[in-house]
Amino acid sequence: MPTSKSRYDYQLNLFRTALMESISIHKTDHKKIPGITLYEKNARTPLFQLQGLARIDSKISRHKDLGAEWLDQFKKIEDALGKYDYWVAMIQNNVKWKFPAEINAYFEQQANYNLGILEHLLAEFGWMTKEVNDYTYSESALNKFDKSSKNAKWYKSNKERIKLLKFFRDELLEINEKIETKELDLNELELGIHELRRKLRWIGIYSSALNGKIALGKPSKNDALSQYVTKENIAVKFNQLPINANEKEIVYFLPGGFYAMSELIKNIGDIKDQGICTHEMSLIGKMFGMTSAKIRTHLGSDYLSHASVVKLCNDLVNQYIVKDKILLHIADYFDKQVK
Repeated sequence: MPTSKSRYDYQLNLFRTALMESISIHKTDHKKIPGITLYEKNARTPLFQLQGLARIDSKISRHKDLGAEWLDQFKKIEDALGKYDYWVAMIQNNVKWKFPAEINAYFEQQANYNLGILEHLLAEFGWMTKEVNDYTYSESALNKFDKSSKNAKWYKSNKERIKLLKFFRDELLEINEKIETKELDLNELELGIHELRRKLRWIGIYSSALNGKIALGKPSKNDALSQYVTKENIAVKFNQLPINANEKEIVYFLPGGFYAMSELIKNIGDIKDQGICTHEMSLIGKMFGMTSAKIRTHLGSDYLSHASVVKLCNDLVNQYIVKDKILLHIADYFDKQVK
């Protein structure tokens, strides 16, 4: 089996196992419908990894159409699970916010609605069947993937290495250009700040999804961004890339760049989450007749104005991307490996 195909199989098996266990749990506890347990088992992670692989294939493989087809399925299922995740977080946050019961009921309604969408998609793509309240796991989705993947034209290891080096380089240069030209408007929360974080986060997801094809280079005091190679950053569990003895012709990531990008993603995420909650609750609260002042009181320390979000995120971008040029340094590190 090609190593490229085995990466998909690894993540598909993780998702398959989580789904089978979720259906099994439902048989003994009918209140635990499979979507809830999938969320609790962090099934979004293999779905993100599968999306990462499919996004790469849809851009640089010799079977781009297949990559796009696979991406469509993985993205739709992950989106539904992600939206459920979002509303569960709102319910949990409301323990401290203490918005009125009718608003909490709205959160629950939205969470259940997205569980319904998730169930529909799992059935549509052949992961399970449902008769009334009886769920049954199905191998149909995996069988379809195996059948379609037989038409894939996987690159040999060294050819893939060159393709990936150029892919990572070009993705990073494109993000940097979008910031320089202000095509990414960092005065906008969703289309600017959140979109920048998404783009950076995909670089990290690609790196882990490739399951050992990407590794950190050896740090050197003379390397650009070596100041980011700290004990604290090295210890972060999300900064651990998988190791796979079967992978050959490794692609190396600039260590300081990897850690700097991780810091930036986290820091923007912390600010962005508060900003989105503030924006969302401003809209929802007004739907239920609450004043802006009352909404702000309920949010307490979680309130963060749009102006504050923009300023704080722009300060981060100016430090990491404009001043320290982390994206350009990482792109250059990849480019120097192209032979």
